Amino acid sequence: MQRQPVTSSRILSIGYDPENRMLEIQFREQGTYQYLGVPERVYQNFISVVSKGRFFDGVIKGKFLCRKIG
Repeated sequence: MQRQPVTSSRILSIGYDPENRMLEIQFREQGTYQYLGVPERVYQNFISVVSKGRFFDGVIKGKFLCRKIG
């Protein structure tokens, strides 16, 4: 999956696969994770917000099945 770099103190890049509803996040220090069953609107909002870390904590973390891939 191709990810795009983002401006964040915690996150390096974010990618999304709409066909599989899979969000991929590369963190600066914790590695790369895939989040399953993420609606595309969540991804679109994530990309557009100023505080990626705050959005992740409030909307994504603990709400979707995830797996570490790197």
